[in-house]
Amino acid sequence: MTPAPLLLLLMMMMSATTCVHGVELIQPNRMDVKPGQSFSISCRLSGQTVSDAYINWIRQSAGGAMAWIGWIREGEGKGTIDSLKTKISFSADTGSNTVFLQAQNFQAEDTAVYYCTRHARQYKHSASPYKNLPCS
Repeated sequence: MTPAPLLLLLMMMMSATTCVHGVELIQPNRMDVKPGQSFSISCRLSGQTVSDAYINWIRQSAGGAMAWIGWIREGEGKGTIDSLKTKISFSADTGSNTVFLQAQNFQAEDTAVYYCTRHARQYKHSASPYKNLPCS
């Protein structure tokens, strides 16, 4: 008898890291989990504290469009789309400057690439909007 097929979750680093004004979001490359298994995805910030950042989570299934699934800002709040409220939650660890997506009871239909992104704000005193700049 062969083991049950694995649910494959691809965790892609966005060009290894994503930089906006020196802020890097660092994710693992990939993760394999079995259907129904609980797991956690980490997203470490470099160049900004988790307390000062709005972190959004997005997923993209094979051949599908990207879809926003939730957000967290440490000390302020968090939110999840209704269809995933029983499957995912978000948390932050200020000591390691990392945010987490915790998942439970994922099934084959949840297979996707999951991204963390930092919300780039336009401040009133800023002369131009944030642009993606190369890491230096």
